[in-house]
Amino acid sequence: MLRSQQSDEGRRALGALVAFSRLVTHSATPEEILAGLARAVAAEVDVAAAAVLEVTPDGGSRLAAAAGLPDELAGFLVSEELVGSELGDALLTALDGAFERAETIPLVSGGDVFGSLVLLHRSARGLGPEALVLVEGLVDLAAAGLASAARYAELARSYTQLRDSRAALERGERLRALGQMAAGISHDLRNILYPLSLHLQFLRRCVSKEAVDAQDSIAQMQGVLKRGLETLEALRSFSHQAPSGRPEAVELDRMVREAIGIGRARAKSSVSYRIVEDLHAPPPVTVAASECVSALVNLLVNAIDAMPTGGTITLSTGESGGGSWVRVADDGPGMSPEVQHKVFEPFFTTKGDEGTGLGLAMVYAFARRSGGRVDLETAPGAGAAFTLWFPRAAS
Repeated sequence: MLRSQQSDEGRRALGALVAFSRLVTHSATPEEILAGLARAVAAEVDVAAAAVLEVTPDGGSRLAAAAGLPDELAGFLVSEELVGSELGDALLTALDGAFERAETIPLVSGGDVFGSLVLLHRSARGLGPEALVLVEGLVDLAAAGLASAARYAELARSYTQLRDSRAALERGERLRALGQMAAGISHDLRNILYPLSLHLQFLRRCVSKEAVDAQDSIAQMQGVLKRGLETLEALRSFSHQAPSGRPEAVELDRMVREAIGIGRARAKSSVSYRIVEDLHAPPPVTVAASECVSALVNLLVNAIDAMPTGGTITLSTGESGGGSWVRVADDGPGMSPEVQHKVFEPFFTTKGDEGTGLGLAMVYAFARRSGGRVDLETAPGAGAAFTLWFPRAAS
């Protein structure tokens, strides 16, 4: 009879391990693994409660999953680095005498500690040897699953970084090729449009002011020509592969204030908007000041144009990651994923005939030339925020 009972317990323990191994294999997140461990332990062994604590980035412990514990313990956090019985004692203290004994088993795999399983008892009696073997088996499976999840997350991050780096390299190559093509086109167009502009000015002076229709026709042609010359100037600026100014140590706060002055003058006067400055004097960066101001003006004017009914634009500065950043954020309609994917591509525009599609491409090229980057945060209905980040200037 005893041998039959032991055989049944062995089969039950094996079944529990197999079932939990399936859960670990198919779980997509560490949270699912930790919650499954707490449930499995509470169901398979004689404990009053089971708590799974995960290691926090600062070395403390946070309650990640539990079975048999009151809801008010959710979010339980131990800020200091406690291990073994010390962690169990801290949990007993937090439970204010509801349990008498705590047994702690670490979740370790490959030398990495992911957390601890704490078994809580209402008496001083702990687990028997057979039950302890089962729990340790469940803990080992959970730790192995957490290690696999961590490796998968790291691989996913590495793949994302590789994909982004490849996309940036391809975009940079396209920009260089387009820049060379744009330089040749802009040279030829200048030779055509500038003489035409002079001839129109001469023709307008020669035509009598009483010839209203002729004067209007010439004025319309001059307007079209002016637009063409503006596009040509943007094309010429885009074709520059080297900085148009001498790189120097500049303060981003000063660049922001200059850009606001220029941007206000260039923006449509019919748009009602408010500009908020949130400047924190980050360390200087080494960039061509004229290009930096031009990039910020581009971002500022784009933000104003994105809010035809008005809104708020916030220009902020700060420091992070060994560099300084400047951000231009609006509370406009935001961008769809399709637009966001193409927004830095040369000649892509959402402004129809009013846009050249070169402004953001030039901002991107400037950031890359300066050893920095430009990031975009946006979503439909949530506005858009462009952040320029540059390495800190050498002291």
